[in-house]
Amino acid sequence: MSLARAEIFRELGLLPVWRLQGSAQAGAAEAVAQASLPASARPYLTQGIHTRGYLPHVKAEGASYFVTFRLADSLPQEVQERWRELPEIERAREVERHLDTGAGECLLARPELADLVVQALRHHEDRYVLHDFVVMPNHVHLLLTPGPGQTLSDILHGIKSWTAQEFNVLLGRSGVLWQRESFDRVARDDDEMQRLAAYIRHNPVKAGLCAEEAGFRWSSAWQDAGRDACATRGSPAVVPDARVAVAQTSLPASSSKEVASPVAQTSPPASSSKAAAPDVAQASLPASFDPSSLDWPALTAAIRGCSLCGLHKSRTQSVPGVGDLRAEWLFIGEAPGADEDRQGEPFVGQAGKLLDAMLGALRLKRGENVYIANILKSRPPGNRDPLPEEVAACLPYLQRQIDLIQPKLIVAVGRIAAQNLLVTDTPIGKLRGHVHEYRGIPLVVTYHPAYLLRSPADKVRAWEDLVLAANTMQRLR
Repeated sequence: MSLARAEIFRELGLLPVWRLQGSAQAGAAEAVAQASLPASARPYLTQGIHTRGYLPHVKAEGASYFVTFRLADSLPQEVQERWRELPEIERAREVERHLDTGAGECLLARPELADLVVQALRHHEDRYVLHDFVVMPNHVHLLLTPGPGQTLSDILHGIKSWTAQEFNVLLGRSGVLWQRESFDRVARDDDEMQRLAAYIRHNPVKAGLCAEEAGFRWSSAWQDAGRDACATRGSPAVVPDARVAVAQTSLPASSSKEVASPVAQTSPPASSSKAAAPDVAQASLPASFDPSSLDWPALTAAIRGCSLCGLHKSRTQSVPGVGDLRAEWLFIGEAPGADEDRQGEPFVGQAGKLLDAMLGALRLKRGENVYIANILKSRPPGNRDPLPEEVAACLPYLQRQIDLIQPKLIVAVGRIAAQNLLVTDTPIGKLRGHVHEYRGIPLVVTYHPAYLLRSPADKVRAWEDLVLAANTMQRLR
């Protein structure tokens, strides 16, 4: 059994209601423009379309959007004029072909600039669910769902204005970075959502920048595979000079030497014949640091005041955990996100609402026979992966929580939690489907709800994990 996308939206309070931008009320019939929908579209969706000249824009509350925004020099007005009279589908294909040839200066071919775009996308994930993305040399593709009260226009403005400012500082120049116009369309059903996600992930392969989707660093495909994907699977057959070649032929000669090959950053050193060691290290901690004798109040106070790693400097507050202190079920995630950092409780954003739905499928409820914690107790900046020294500093706190709770079963939620608890670099896809042990306690691995929101096709696998967990618990009782 898997949850349909409509059911997920209902659970998250994001049931799509489509209307024209500027519509004062959802029920204002005069503000809604009916548009033809495919037969597979949800019957309760009403589409509103408005246009700002060249490109049509759809505004849909609670819907998911495919978005493309481009560098200012990538698609000049005179090029657009050539295609103005073409049918929409044919015009879109011409734009796609033009962009993939590396038109314009292609500033995003420079790794340090592409990294800034990825940082901007990840930094504001408290405002939207980012399902998929790719940063191409001259344009960016996104598949996202704005959160409640958030508008697509404001989200894009925030991303584009911040990156433009950072680029200009880094490059020592001023002027327009992005084209003012962007393209967006609504994913009107599950099938279209999956087609758009597949297009985004395959775009770097199609453009000749890599040989497989997970081999391109500036993409959700690479991030979902994990930073050590190349080491654990063997180096992907990346086209080694593709992105560098675009940059070197597009940038001034004085800049081309600054461009580094992405292969060097995603593959293990040539001298290494073994898979990379797991990114889990036991850093040395102060000799006096020993939470093993602390009771719950003292442990919680120690976590809230912890300064053992650098994360205490950037956090709003630490997030110890939440739930039944004598729970049979212990769910362990990765680290607090932006919402958790503000509220001091794990899994409270949209991913948290999906986790609550997963608990409901097990006939469980947050706070009742369930405790929820994270590997890290403080939010990493930009929601980046935890560093080994950060994990080493936080792990004793988690171990003491486990000792106090004495759960019957642990569910590791997501790649980071699973790999750090099991001290392995094995991909999460291979860790699933088995009952492991952590300190003598049975442990089941499943996908992180945030990943499931980006990759709804894997909800059926998450359901299989929950069934395994339920069967395991039944045997333990």
